[in-house]
Amino acid sequence: MEPIQTPQNPITPDFIEAMVDKIIVELSQKLEQLDISMDYIAASLLDIDPLSLGSTQAARGRHGSPADRTKHRNPSEED
Repeated sequence: MEPIQTPQNPITPDFIEAMVDKIIVELSQKLEQLDISMDYIAASLLDIDPLSLGSTQAARGRHGSPADRTKHRNPSEED
């Protein structure tokens, strides 16, 4: 991570907004890396292909599963 450069002038609202935007982008990238790592762990525990898990999540959402695992569903989440 690059050190944050502070301006020589007083901190302005534009500077704060730019720094917040930069931090959000960096955090989003780290969370994406963590999500990918968790997908690999979940895939190994479920004995499925990690790419299959990722594409299933993209198509069906976070709680989607490639196999019929409805017995693990929460009854309150019924369609």
